[in-house]
Amino acid sequence: MKHFNRKIKGALLILVICLVAFIGFSKTGILFSDSSTGVITVSTKKKAFDPNHYVASVAKVTQKQEEVTTTQAATTTTKTTTTKKQVQSVPASSWTGEVLTKSKGVVNGPSGKESYYNLNMTSVINAMRRLGYSEAEYPYWIREDGVKMLGGYVIVAANYEIRPRGTILESSLGYAIVCDTGGFAKRNPTQIDIAVNW
Repeated sequence: MKHFNRKIKGALLILVICLVAFIGFSKTGILFSDSSTGVITVSTKKKAFDPNHYVASVAKVTQKQEEVTTTQAATTTTKTTTTKKQVQSVPASSWTGEVLTKSKGVVNGPSGKESYYNLNMTSVINAMRRLGYSEAEYPYWIREDGVKMLGGYVIVAANYEIRPRGTILESSLGYAIVCDTGGFAKRNPTQIDIAVNW
């Protein structure tokens, strides 16, 4: 029992000493400052706490840390490549007769009777792609005059029995490629129907 009491007394003594030390530091005051190494230290030499000095010290330490810590950005090189679509070269048309227009509607061209139609060409173009007419060599586009083109050729519908898909022929609007067909082919097997956006 006596041994236990000694332990309690010892613990109480240590507690009192710590309490006295704490009160002593409180009265003396605590000052934060930066040393030459940039580390924030505790000092009891000054009696009053200087908040301005503390803020300045922290700012200096932060600045030093920012100076030491540098971020290196990796240099990236952007390479831009320009690709040109290779449109098939088409011979110049030698036709000097009537040219199909929206107002005329129908003309007799170099390959026979011509008319025009304006439909969505998605399925027609997809069919040509499956046959090997690539986007690179045969891009689908619409000419300034409203004529729908596959590469350098005018897109036309024709009778597949006489002119199978892919046949090149001359029209009043330039050299054409057969990409489509229609009901007119039974009535007039030599007629062609030119795709336009009129």
